[in-house]
Amino acid sequence: MRCTYNRWSNFNVTTAQLEIAGKDGPNRSLRYLDTNNVAPRLGITYMLTSDRKTVLRMGFGSSFVEAGQGGGQLYKNLPFFYSNVLATDQNAAPVLRLSQGLPAPAPPDAGNRAQLSGGNPNAWDYRLRSTNTLQWSLGIQREILTDLLFDVTYVGTRTLGLISNINVNQSVPGPGAQPPRRPYFAINPNVTNITYRTNMGAAKYHSLQGRVEKRARGGLTMSLAYTWSHYLANGGNINGGGNSPPQDARCYRCEWGSMPEDRRHVAVFNHVWELPFGRGRRFVSTGLGSWLIGGWNVNGIWSMATGEHFTPGLAAAVSNSAGGGGDRPNRIADGNLSKGSRTIDRWFDLGAFATPAQFTFGNAGRGILVGPGNFNVDAGIHRQFPIGERYKVTFRWEMFNAFNRANFGLPNTALGNPQAGQISGTAPARIQQAALKFVF
Repeated sequence: MRCTYNRWSNFNVTTAQLEIAGKDGPNRSLRYLDTNNVAPRLGITYMLTSDRKTVLRMGFGSSFVEAGQGGGQLYKNLPFFYSNVLATDQNAAPVLRLSQGLPAPAPPDAGNRAQLSGGNPNAWDYRLRSTNTLQWSLGIQREILTDLLFDVTYVGTRTLGLISNINVNQSVPGPGAQPPRRPYFAINPNVTNITYRTNMGAAKYHSLQGRVEKRARGGLTMSLAYTWSHYLANGGNINGGGNSPPQDARCYRCEWGSMPEDRRHVAVFNHVWELPFGRGRRFVSTGLGSWLIGGWNVNGIWSMATGEHFTPGLAAAVSNSAGGGGDRPNRIADGNLSKGSRTIDRWFDLGAFATPAQFTFGNAGRGILVGPGNFNVDAGIHRQFPIGERYKVTFRWEMFNAFNRANFGLPNTALGNPQAGQISGTAPARIQQAALKFVF
C-alpha cells in the first residue's frame, strides 16, 4: 500500500528521524509488505451413532487482518498534517473575528529534517506483520427429542502479533526533568512521545459453550445458552476501542491479564411464544373472540453474566515517568471482597493495595479485580390485526430492562481518591417503546 502523491511519512525508531515517502526509507510505502500469510481451514463432521442423532464436529482455521489504526495513520505526520493555534483571552478584545476569516496555517519547512523529526510523531514498525488469529473447536451435538437439541463445544482462540501502541520514548522513572530520562534524548532531543505501532500484543481465549434449543412446536420456540470462558491479553482494550500504552514500555509481560470482556460465566435464555388464541391457533380460532384476543406473541431475552474485570490505578502518579499508560499500585493481597462483604460504597478492598516507592512502578496486574454482575430482561408483546384479506395493522410494545433492575457499573479505581472503591453509575433504567405499523 502506498500514497499516490507520497503525502505521508514514517518515523524511523532506529535513527530517530522522520522519513518522507518518495524521498527516504526503503520504499514509497515506508513499510515492508507482509506477504507470507497462509490461512488454511479444516472442518470435520462425523456421525457417532447409528440413529444419526449424535454428531461430532471439529474445526480449525487461521486468519489474518491488517489493523487500520485510523487515528494514527502515516499521513498524520509532518509535513503533511499540521495545525495552527489561535490563543484568545475571554477578558480581552478578540484577535480576530469570524467575518475576517481565519489565517491559513503556515506549513512547516519540508527541508528542515530536524524540525520535522520533533514533537510527537506516529511511528509504524517497518516490518509490521499482519495479526494472525488461530481458532479451533470440538463439539458434540445430540437430538434428544424431535424438537429438542443439545450441544456442547469447546472453543479456543490464539491471537498473535496484535498491533499495540507503545511509547518507545517513555521516560525512565526518576527525579528531575523528563527529557534527559527519555531514551532518544541523546540522539534527538526535539522528539517527545513516539507512538510506535508494532506487533507487541497477543491474546488467548478458552471457552466451554453449552446450548439447549427447543425448535418451533405448538407456537413455542426457546433456547438456553451458557458459556464459561477466560480471555487474556497484553494489548489495550481491543474490543472496547481503547489502545492505551502499557504502564512501562519496557515490560510487555507486565500487561498480561484478564481483559474487561472476560466475564467468566454468561447465560442467555430467549423465547418466542405465540399465545394459543386466535385464527389458526388452538383456542378461540373463529368468530369475534378470535379477532379480539388472538394473534398475540410474547418474546424475551433473559441474560445473566458475572462481572467485568478491571484494573486498579493511582490517583497521583509516583513514578515521574511521562508517556506511559498510568501508574498502578503495589498489590499486597487479593483485593476482591467476598459477596457478603462488598457494597456499592466499598466494592473492593482498598487495603489490598499500597502506593509504590517514589520513582517506581507498581506490581499490580491488569484485570485483577471483578466488577458487579449483570442481569437483564428485554421483553416484547406483538400482535397483528388483520383487516380483510389485504391489509393488517401490527402493534409492538417493547421493554428494555423490563424489570427496571439496577445493573451497577464499575467502581472508581483511583487509589488515593476519596471515591476509590465506590460505584456511582448504573446501566440505563427501563426503556419502553410502542409502535403501530399499517401494512398494505
